[in-house]
Amino acid sequence: MLGGSVVVALIRMIISIGGTVLLFFLISESKFDKRKTVVRCGCFYVVLIILTCIWYAVSQEMFARMGAFTAYLCFGVFAVWISRDSIYVSLYKLALVFYLLSVFMIGGIEIAVIFFHGNVWVDIIARVILLGIIAFAIDRKIKSSIRGFSDYVENELDRFSVAVMMLSLFLGIGFILNPSIHDQTPYRLFQIAMNFFLTGILQVLVFRLYLHIGRENEYRQETQLMEMNHRLLERNLELLGATEEDSERICGNLAVNRILSAYAEQARKEQIEVSLDVELDREIGIPNIDLLTILANAWENALYGCKEARKEDEQRECAIRLSIRKKKNKLAIYCSNTCKMEAGIEKGLPRPEDSGGLGAMSIVKTAEKFEGEYDFKNDNGMFVFRLVVNIPPDRDIPSKM
Repeated sequence: MLGGSVVVALIRMIISIGGTVLLFFLISESKFDKRKTVVRCGCFYVVLIILTCIWYAVSQEMFARMGAFTAYLCFGVFAVWISRDSIYVSLYKLALVFYLLSVFMIGGIEIAVIFFHGNVWVDIIARVILLGIIAFAIDRKIKSSIRGFSDYVENELDRFSVAVMMLSLFLGIGFILNPSIHDQTPYRLFQIAMNFFLTGILQVLVFRLYLHIGRENEYRQETQLMEMNHRLLERNLELLGATEEDSERICGNLAVNRILSAYAEQARKEQIEVSLDVELDREIGIPNIDLLTILANAWENALYGCKEARKEDEQRECAIRLSIRKKKNKLAIYCSNTCKMEAGIEKGLPRPEDSGGLGAMSIVKTAEKFEGEYDFKNDNGMFVFRLVVNIPPDRDIPSKM
C-alpha cells in the first residue's frame, strides 16, 4: 500500500465503498422502487462513512487490520437485503463486484508506483478513472444481459456451480491483495495481470454458457406457449362460431369481430369501460390466427392491468381502448388500458408481474413474423401498446371463418 494521511485514507474509503455500491446496483436490481432505493443507499453510505471515520480516529491500528473487511461485510449484508435476487445469486454478484473493486484498487496503486514514484494523489485519481471506465462498460455493454442472467441462474445453474464460481473469484482476489507480498517486480506484475485475466475470462465463459442455455430454454418455452395459444384460439373460434348471430357488430372480419365481442363483454362485466374503433374488411392480408394471437394477448394484458389498478385503488375508473386500422400494406394496432402507476418496462416489454405473464412475448414473436414495430409504455397510469406490422404484398389469405 502507498500509505498517506488520515484525509487520504478517508478519500480512499469513500471511493472504494462508493464504487462498490455503484457497481453492485449496475448489475443488480433493488426490490424497492428507484426513489426508496436511492434514499436507503444514500443513508447506508453516509452512516458507514461516519462510523468508519469514528473508528479510524479511535484506533487506527485496529482499523488498519479490520476496517475494510468490516465495511465490505456490512455492505454485503445490506446488498443481500435490498437485492431482488435470491441470496446465492446476490452473493455471486457481490463476489464479482469485489473482484472488480480489486481491479481498480490495484490498478490505481500500480499506476502510481510504476509511473509516478508512488504518488498517493495519482493513486486516487487513477482509481476514480478506472472505476468510471468499469462502470461505463457495464452500463453500456453488459448491464441488461447480466441482470437477465439472474433469471437463468435461478433456473439453470445449480448452487454448487455458483459456489465454485464464487470461490474462483475469492481466490483470485486473495492472490491479488495478498498483504505479505511487497515486492513490485516485473514477474509479480505479470502474475497479477494473468490472475486478473484468467479469473475474469473464466467468469465470462461461464456467463456466456449459461446465458446461451437459458436463452435456448426460454425460446423453447416461448415456442410451446405460442403453439398452445394457437390451439386455444382455434378452439375459442370454433365455440364462438356457434353464436355468430349474437355477436356485437364491430368490424367486417368475422374472426376479429367474434373475439373482440367476447372480450368486450367480459370487460363490461368487470365494470371496465370499453372503447372499440376497428376498421377491418373480411380479408386482412395476414392469417387470422396470427392477428388473433396479438389481439387476445393484448386484451388479456389489458384486463389484468385494469384489475391490478383496481387493487391499488378500489375507486379508480378503469378503461380499455382499442383501435385497429389498415392502410395500404400496413396494419396499425393501438391499445391502452388503466394500469398501476408504477407498472414498469423491462427490456422493452412490460414486466411479467404487471402484465400477468408472457403475453407480451407472444405478441412480439408474432409481430416479428411480419417485420412489425412495437412499443410499450406507462403513460401516467395508462398502459399503452402500439404495433405496426407489414402486410405481405400480393397475398390472398382466406379468413377460414
